[in-house]
Order: sequence, then C-alpha cells, then structure tokens
Amino acid sequence: MTTAYAGGNVNYGVIGTGIQGEKHIQVASLAPNASLVAICDLNEERVRSLALKHGARHAKTDWQELLEIDEIEAVSIALPDHLHREVTVAALEAGKHVLLEKPMATSVEDAEAIVAAQKSAGKKLMVNWSNRWMPPFAKTKDRLDAGDLGDPLYCYARLNNTTYVPTQMLSWSASTRLPYWLICHRYDIARWYFGCEAKKITAVSRSVVLREMGIDTPDFYQATVEFEDGQVGNFESCWILPESLPYLVDSKFQLICSGGYVNVDPTPPVHQLATSDEYAHEGFLSGSVMGQPVGFVRQAIEHFINCCVSDGTPMITGEDGLQITRALVAMVEAAETGEAVYL
Repeated sequence: MTTAYAGGNVNYGVIGTGIQGEKHIQVASLAPNASLVAICDLNEERVRSLALKHGARHAKTDWQELLEIDEIEAVSIALPDHLHREVTVAALEAGKHVLLEKPMATSVEDAEAIVAAQKSAGKKLMVNWSNRWMPPFAKTKDRLDAGDLGDPLYCYARLNNTTYVPTQMLSWSASTRLPYWLICHRYDIARWYFGCEAKKITAVSRSVVLREMGIDTPDFYQATVEFEDGQVGNFESCWILPESLPYLVDSKFQLICSGGYVNVDPTPPVHQLATSDEYAHEGFLSGSVMGQPVGFVRQAIEHFINCCVSDGTPMITGEDGLQITRALVAMVEAAETGEAVYL
C-alpha cells in the first residue's frame, strides 16, 4: 500500500455530492493522476456550484447522462445506502471502474448483483471502507502481519453517533440500519485482522428515542460474531447520544491477541477548541489543512485512483463487499428475529 501517485491519468466522475461525495470531488480534483470530468446530483444549484469550484467540465442532474460520457473511465458513487445497486451495476455495464461508498448494499441479493456486474464487465470495484487507512488500524495490521502480537482472538468495537446524524445529517436515516451505517466500519477492520468470515451471529436492537421522533430505525444494535477460525467480535453501535457532546463520533476498538493487546481510542481530545459560544474536540485523523483534504479519507480515494492508473487490485474488492454484506444483513436479521443466524 503506497502513498505515491502512480504515473498516468484517469478521467473521473462523481455521482452524489453530499458530505462524502464532496470529499470524492475534492480528492479527484487535486490528485495529479486524475482529471475531474463530471459530477452529478439531483440538486442542480449545488452540482453547478461544486463543478465551478473544483473544475469539473460537466455538471449533471441525471446519473445516466454522466455514465454516457465516453471519456470518463472511473466513477465514485456516493449515494444513500439503499440506492447503490442500480447505479453501480449501470456504471460497471457502461465500462467504468467504480469506487462505491460503504456499505456495498443493504441486501445480499443487491450485493450479488453488483459483483456479477463487476465480473462481467471486468472492471475494478472497490468498496470504500476508508478506516483501513487510519494510522492506528493500519499500524495494527502491520504488527499482526509481522507476528508481534501473536494470533488475534477477540475484539470489542464501539462506534456511536449523536442524534444529529439520524435527525439532521441524513434525510434518509429511516432507510438504513446501524450495521450498514456504522458497525460495517468496525466489522471490516475485524474481518481484515482475523482473516476469515463470520460463522454465527447473534444480535439485539431497540427502538425508543428515534421512533418517538418519527424516524423508523433502531436506536442501537449489539452483535456478537463468531468467526470461522474461532475468533469472536463484539460490536455495538448507537446514534442517540446527546448533541451536547463536544464530538459527533464516539469510538473505541480493543483487540486481544495471544501475544499482545491493542487499544484504539481516538476520542480523547488532541485539539480542543473553545469560543465564547461553544466547546469542541476537533478531529485529528482526517480533515482539511490549507484548504485541502488530508488524512485517511483522501488516502483511500487516492488508493483507488492509483489502482485505476496502474491496473492494480484495490485493497477492498467486490468479493470483500459481498462477504461483509452477508454478515451485516445477518446482524439485522438476528436482531429482528431474536434468533442466531448461521452463515
């Protein structure tokens, strides 16, 4: 996994200009081996403004029109979770490489259709579980591969949001579930470390706070995953933390190994910011410096661009996305039925 820019160039498009989509636009416009050709969003005013700001030659409100632009070789798709299948399959069939924002899909059927389209088209497909590029997670993988920690045996992973996310940041929060929104990040890390698939999943969820707000999605999930080689993962996630907290994300990851222990906790403040009106813990793993994006989000997108230019294999493939989707869907099913799901 190199941070150098592969020589060459790929003509790029971005479908979806929300919070994540705008990051893809920024990175594609700055990468020396990519040319931002077109961006697309239903909001015409926004897409035209971003195209002007970042130098895209085309601003579209119909994603099919973007895919018809022959010179575009690769696209990022940053749409709501439940909309991934149609656009991704169409992009692959149009001969484009695809960087798909996580999760791959919210059903196994959709994930299988995407993988089938990728195999038929022979194009690259990467699912953007960008947390693999966070230094603590990447360094832990290096130490595991080097044998410094022994064998990974158990992980505890917590990833929470405040109510701002389901009530204000996402207009479509009722159309997704926490395993697809948050748990997927930590499940991807655990699967990466353990090197095998889930075998048995039990889970619970509860709906109280958001349901009273008129949002039909559970407040929290807790899932226990037993893996094929005997490892166990405990995953928990909620998005009803109070907005009075000085940070949007609450995260912790612990890994117990036969010869070591890892604790990844990015919550303690490294950069405290206080004004007369507010107090906040500023993020330090990803952000903007001198007007340019820095950190793991940028590195993940640049990795995909490098793979397109150099004909490399993305770190997270469509097959990875399919296997992870199977586990995430099983978490939702286990929580709804109260019964263990065997994979």
